[in-house]
Amino acid sequence: MRASMAARADDSPTGARRRAELRAALEAKDYEFNAHGVEMGQAYTGPGVVADGTPEPPPERDPELFYRPTTRPGHRLPHCWLGRDGHRVSTHDITGKGRFALLTGIAGGAWATAADTVAAELGIDLAAHVVGPGREHTDLYDDWARLREVGEDGCVLVRPDAHVAWRSDALVADPAAALREVLGSILDRTPEVTA
Repeated sequence: MRASMAARADDSPTGARRRAELRAALEAKDYEFNAHGVEMGQAYTGPGVVADGTPEPPPERDPELFYRPTTRPGHRLPHCWLGRDGHRVSTHDITGKGRFALLTGIAGGAWATAADTVAAELGIDLAAHVVGPGREHTDLYDDWARLREVGEDGCVLVRPDAHVAWRSDALVADPAAALREVLGSILDRTPEVTA
């Protein structure tokens, strides 16, 4: 075995062939050990997800080997660093953990207000986070602006398992009604609104 390994250093056709074979073997192992697309690229469909009508973009690279972060409904929320109280926190630190979460920008503050209203109506735990300068969470490196795939006035609704339940590209006329409809569909219940 040692002689075979040492032969890779030979300046000969056999040495060149062995180096090429080793490179091919290592590339094949990528699919066994480094298939981030398979490990992290799962997406759910069904009653726990409300599609937003956007088509699935074609993969830019091998989807089994490379993970493509996206906020498309059904996909795991992408990680990015945010700032809070002088420290870095991940989008995964403020979402999931057994409760719904809504992420929006400064221009989408009405989504946060609507989230509080609808959470009370449905009796669920729903944390609303406005990301931007002067807010509790800041976009430290502008990564969230690139990853969110919705406008600053849009929102991304995240399920308790950290997968995206739904998203809206922009603020709608009645954000509470939109959230009420989406969460009612996901949870298969209607709010108990008292007059």
